[in-house]
Amino acid sequence: MGRHKQQKPRRPRGGNDPSAAEWFGTAFHSTEGMHHLDVRQWGNGILITSSPAEVDGVPAAWPLRLRNDDNGQGLDELGAALAAGRPHAIPVEKGPGFETALVFIPRYPDEGVGTLARVRTTEGPDADVVFEHRAERPMHLWAEAGENVRRIVPLLGPDAPPADELEDCQLCPGCYRPVYESSASHTLVGAGPVPVCGLCRLCAEGTTLRSLRQADVPIDPQQRAVLETVAAALV
Repeated sequence: MGRHKQQKPRRPRGGNDPSAAEWFGTAFHSTEGMHHLDVRQWGNGILITSSPAEVDGVPAAWPLRLRNDDNGQGLDELGAALAAGRPHAIPVEKGPGFETALVFIPRYPDEGVGTLARVRTTEGPDADVVFEHRAERPMHLWAEAGENVRRIVPLLGPDAPPADELEDCQLCPGCYRPVYESSASHTLVGAGPVPVCGLCRLCAEGTTLRSLRQADVPIDPQQRAVLETVAAALV
């Protein structure tokens, strides 16, 4: 996948701090730009959002909702597998001639890179394996995400707020990181003659642009325009 540099993620701090139930990390790719992972409590479960990811063959954000149906055991096992960099699979659906599972494949497709995917396999003479959703990230970023999944699991329980519907989010125009309404890092700013709205905190503070320049990785032209507009407003 090329060279990666990781932007330091914000760790949960515990206590009554709402950010204890959320974490994010960013990897800088030498040819593809920024890759994000967002992990947060989602009612009595966990939401892992990969942005961008491959969704049915098209680059998009992938919000993966994981329910807590067994007192946190399944989520804790997933977190432990991500943290340790070992293979893991969770059955999702089984039907006539097919089976779907959520799988974590370490060191795939390259050494140092791991893949989290929703995979559909078929049986019979035309057996096939289809990656319906796929997110490739550096192994150390999956490890950070796994550690934080395990930190969030103890916060889950029957008293957690319901989350039957996915909370609305938007992609930060400066980095395409998913920003949820409840996120402690959600920031709305006005910059220059044209207001720029929905920036994550790192973009609003100019940190993203500085990190990109230091990492010497490509920036999408639209992202660059937003980040430079914000930088000009901060002068």
